[in-house]
Amino acid sequence: MGKYVFQKNERLLKRAQFLFLSRHGKRMQTRFFLVNFKENSLEKSRIGITVSKKVGNAVERNRIKRMVREYYRHNKDLLPGRWDINIIARKYAAQLTNRQIPDELGRLFKKIKRPSE
Repeated sequence: MGKYVFQKNERLLKRAQFLFLSRHGKRMQTRFFLVNFKENSLEKSRIGITVSKKVGNAVERNRIKRMVREYYRHNKDLLPGRWDINIIARKYAAQLTNRQIPDELGRLFKKIKRPSE
């Protein structure tokens, strides 16, 4: 398979996985996104995306999820190590343009690389 494939085993799917991350993971935030993350012992990093109804209607929520998945798919190799990551869109994330979302996520991914700072 290609380098940019986003397989099912690279996703957080179960509620228990999301709860474990929120209880035991580290947390970082920007004005538009909140990220829970923790290193895992698997062979791949995994990502989960949470966008509540507070963010906007279904079209806006799906756009954000699509943009986050696409950013992760293209940049997952930049993360050293293996991580479980839950990206939670905050209320004002729907105001971001399609060009601003990758910039915002890039800032968060840089922080995940250096979590001690």
